[in-house]
Amino acid sequence: MLLAACGAPQVPPPPAATPTAAVQAPTTAPPAAATAAKPPAPTAVPPTPVPVQAPQAPAGALKLHLGLTTSPPPPQPNAVLWLARDRGFYQAEGLDVDLQEVQATPSVVTAMRTGDIDVGSIATQDVLSLTAANALQLRAIGSQEGQTHFVVVARDGINSVDDLKGKSFGIARPGSVDDSLSRLVLSAQGLDPANMTFVAVGAPNLRIQAILAGQLDATTTSVGNWVTLQNQKGIHLLVDEKTYFAAAPIVQKVTVVTSDTLQQKSEALRRFTTALIKASRYFANNKQAWIEAMQARRPDVNVADLGAIWEQTRGSWPVNGGFNPDQYQKTVEFLYATDDFKALPSIELSSWAVTGLVDGVLEQLGVDATLDPPGRAIP
Repeated sequence: MLLAACGAPQVPPPPAATPTAAVQAPTTAPPAAATAAKPPAPTAVPPTPVPVQAPQAPAGALKLHLGLTTSPPPPQPNAVLWLARDRGFYQAEGLDVDLQEVQATPSVVTAMRTGDIDVGSIATQDVLSLTAANALQLRAIGSQEGQTHFVVVARDGINSVDDLKGKSFGIARPGSVDDSLSRLVLSAQGLDPANMTFVAVGAPNLRIQAILAGQLDATTTSVGNWVTLQNQKGIHLLVDEKTYFAAAPIVQKVTVVTSDTLQQKSEALRRFTTALIKASRYFANNKQAWIEAMQARRPDVNVADLGAIWEQTRGSWPVNGGFNPDQYQKTVEFLYATDDFKALPSIELSSWAVTGLVDGVLEQLGVDATLDPPGRAIP
């Protein structure tokens, strides 16, 4: 059975909000060697969350606490985790979802241990390492970030990847996601990363500022970040999103629960999965609706840029739950090739990722054949 789109629940219009600061890209950390150099010292104002009025949950709604390690939400498809609440998709499924924004994965993991958070959206490498080390039994139930939305940008004068030989490349820190992925992408373009200097700078906005100040030659950043910068002088796109993802097709973050929560709150998690798939299908087919929903959360990003981001990321909406076992397995292989996983025992995909929730919802809703191939037969 196939299904292409879902309608949005009826909700009141979002209130006006106060402008916030710059877009940030994800910078969680899988391991890889890096040449650490003294970082430049630009300063940046951190983004500020914007409160959004959401529809009330219905009487008798099942409660879920959702832990998010990004704040405010990035203007990309994974923002559906927030927008499903703002636009009433969780509520329509009989859920009362509490969004808990924190700045670090360890805080989400700690809260999941204590039961204060039921569902977390965290880096895949953290899920894998915790489970492999038997530190915490986590189970991935899907992903709203199955495709990385990264690009490489460079200062003027760097006209090809080959021009980066002998030049500096900004990273969050040695072993960060952008460090490991950038090396993979640059290698795929024929450049040996050993012929470059990797400079630990910090957050994406700091790295961009360093390029504009002439202190760096290139860096990885998000599509959302790049779109807001593309008209600035002194910086340009070097490797586009499609090329980047083709060289590094990993699942950056997954939506996880503990093995206990999976058993104890199975009905709430089924509704949660249903709401996210319906919301993803709706926004994947409704550009203006996504722009309006994102404007409420990210008034610092203008309408034209939001439209451009939707166009550039429109092929990556998790309309079937963001769970392709082959892509998950490639992510495992990528991570186990890095230094931090050398001492960890190998574990099977089935020991940390379960398709049952997504499969059950897709059996009910049908598979959307336009995007997000499940990579397996759905009953």
